[in-house]
Amino acid sequence: MRTTPTATVLPAGFRWFWGSQTMSFVGDRLTGFAVPSAAILVLNASSAQVGLVSAAGWLAYPAFGMVAGALLAGRRRRHVMITGELVRFVAFLSIPLAALAGWLSVTQMVVVVALAGVATVFVDIASQSYLPTLVAPGQLFAANSRLQGSDSLSKLIGPALAGAVMNLLGGITAIAVNALPFLFSAFGRTRVGVVEDLPPRLESPPSIAARIRVGLAFVWSRPPLRQVVCGTAVRGFGTGIVDAVLLLFAYRALGLSSLGGGLLLAAGAVGALLGALLTQRIAGRIGVRAALLASAFEGLLWLAVPVTLFAAPVVFLVAIRVCSAFWLPVWNVLTTSIRQSLTPPGEQSGVHATARTLASSTIPLGSLVAGFAAGALGSWFGTATGLVVVLAVGGVCTAASVLLVRDVPELATTQGGGSNAPDHHTDVERQGVR
Repeated sequence: MRTTPTATVLPAGFRWFWGSQTMSFVGDRLTGFAVPSAAILVLNASSAQVGLVSAAGWLAYPAFGMVAGALLAGRRRRHVMITGELVRFVAFLSIPLAALAGWLSVTQMVVVVALAGVATVFVDIASQSYLPTLVAPGQLFAANSRLQGSDSLSKLIGPALAGAVMNLLGGITAIAVNALPFLFSAFGRTRVGVVEDLPPRLESPPSIAARIRVGLAFVWSRPPLRQVVCGTAVRGFGTGIVDAVLLLFAYRALGLSSLGGGLLLAAGAVGALLGALLTQRIAGRIGVRAALLASAFEGLLWLAVPVTLFAAPVVFLVAIRVCSAFWLPVWNVLTTSIRQSLTPPGEQSGVHATARTLASSTIPLGSLVAGFAAGALGSWFGTATGLVVVLAVGGVCTAASVLLVRDVPELATTQGGGSNAPDHHTDVERQGVR
């Protein structure tokens, strides 16, 4: 039987970090559901506009991801995380304030989501780079499993709670309430007492462009990192397609309310939570590579979505969502742990920025393609049929990602060398000489 690192007692600093990350995840889910739902139900946004709202936040990764990684190198990440959470809170609070002033539009929503997306980039990269400071290399798997469990739990309670709040307070007012978790997350991060060891300040620090090039070179020169990043990029394109049109399908093809849409996403989160809880057991029984290959079911299950056109559409859609979502945390936990394990301390920000930027850049592309494709196919074949085709294509793209990670190392062999791996960059690269 294969083995993976066992869960251990994690330090108190991680527990505060974990709680803050959980609040951040909840805020993501609440606002991520409420804003596009308000655009559809309150502002009557078109399919293309909904795709643009969905893509706006993710566009921050290709625009700022690598720059954020370069700027974070050699800086205290905790302060960056706190500031980013406060920016997200204020950004989403501006939506109901604009509505009160009579200025609210889809364009303003896109701007708010894009601004919050930039803050999310800094929070995300800082968080992933900060985690190896809080736990030992052998605890990364356990720590990432807990974080993924919180992410999955937020997907369970977030959309349902957001839908209920929208029904109670109205689509726009609810956004202000749904942004409160970002404020709680900022407070929780102030309680994390672990201070990072910063590298010595160089007399001639490398430029941002040089740091970006070094991060790219580090990822590309190591096949396991390259495979994980490319596979996640393909997966991001597929999930971007599915996520962009799922609510459109629920609202306009099935006639669900905002509460029904929230419950649909929450049902999928049940599967994701189970997947997060069982990831370590699955990887321990069949190995990391086999577990990654099995995660193709996240996409393959969407090939069954045409059944919803003929019988029990809500039942079948919920079943597909639950079973598909089970495999999402399996992929996330394993690929994140591999990436952190293979990266030395001084390169965490650059590598995670490179990985997240390249992988996440395909998500808005998928959202935009989905929005325009749904509009075109809907006009040709009808709304329901057009959306079903788009969902199935997104599922195929998601499943295809596993073809790129067939040769990644088993986590048990990489975990031990994790954050203590040597820094392979030369003195010339460190000094930024080009």
